[in-house]
Amino acid sequence: MRQDVPAIFLALILAPGLALAESTSVIRLQNLAHAVTSLDKTLPFYRDALGFTVNGTSDPLAREPRPLDEANSNFTNTKGMSFRAATFRIPNAEFGFELTEFTGGERHPGVPNIQDVGAAMLALRVRDLSSVLSRAMAAGATMVSTGGAPVNNEIIIRDPDGFLVSLQQPATVPDEVAGDIVGASINIAVEDTEKSARFLRDAVGFEARPSSPLASNPAVLKLIGLSDAEWRITHGHIPGTTADFALIEYRGVPRATFSLGAEDPGSPAFTMVVRDVRAGVDQWVAAGGTVASAGGKPVVRADGSGNVFVRDLDGFMWELIQRPPR
Repeated sequence: MRQDVPAIFLALILAPGLALAESTSVIRLQNLAHAVTSLDKTLPFYRDALGFTVNGTSDPLAREPRPLDEANSNFTNTKGMSFRAATFRIPNAEFGFELTEFTGGERHPGVPNIQDVGAAMLALRVRDLSSVLSRAMAAGATMVSTGGAPVNNEIIIRDPDGFLVSLQQPATVPDEVAGDIVGASINIAVEDTEKSARFLRDAVGFEARPSSPLASNPAVLKLIGLSDAEWRITHGHIPGTTADFALIEYRGVPRATFSLGAEDPGSPAFTMVVRDVRAGVDQWVAAGGTVASAGGKPVVRADGSGNVFVRDLDGFMWELIQRPPR
């Protein structure tokens, strides 16, 4: 979502960011992910309608769900469930995309309002908005933007699970950029800009850029499908990537906290690779976050790999991933 208002600096957020980025355990942002009701239904939406490239040489839909072992049950805080997933490369993006499917247990699907605290949005820049939108709607997308038409060459839709996706056609595309998808970024709705940006700065070295003041205009209200609201946007990036990561705070409209379990369809998460998962958890908790994995600690395996789910101040879930040593 673009914002055409003058930018101001939030000194409280910006001042200490660079020093903390150097000490963070984060190596890079890996994927934006969400759980799905059915991988068979949602995977074609991203592969065929949006043109994402499925990672690997085998078809994820040909794989049978596998029961989670004890370590992965603890990591995901699920018991007795089976799992399968698909990961994608987003063309011309610095991060990937992931769909997860949990079966064999109780699930509670959820769909957030765009302003709900913890709601995430995948923002895609596309070469030809009309053709991409046409394919997306034919593949099961639903409309968020009022009137169902682009506003200033941008529109917001939901995928088959209700996950928010923004499609924006930039005025120009560099000659060297190929394909229908020409870039991608991430938006997340937060309760309080200063608190969330400060937390992410302390927890993962988030580096915030200038923030907009609270504002509203009719065109953007139509784009986001609200009749009345104010908002402000803080852009920044996670260490290891320059991909835009935006915090959006809405005011003047009812908001709920959107926070689901890893197994619940619609549940979003960010995955990040860290040097040391235990140190990453310690830094996260010291900043004020919580651990969502069973037992309140990461799962570290014999080969040195490790995973943990944690939640930020807005209830949003992040996965910290430790790779095995070489």
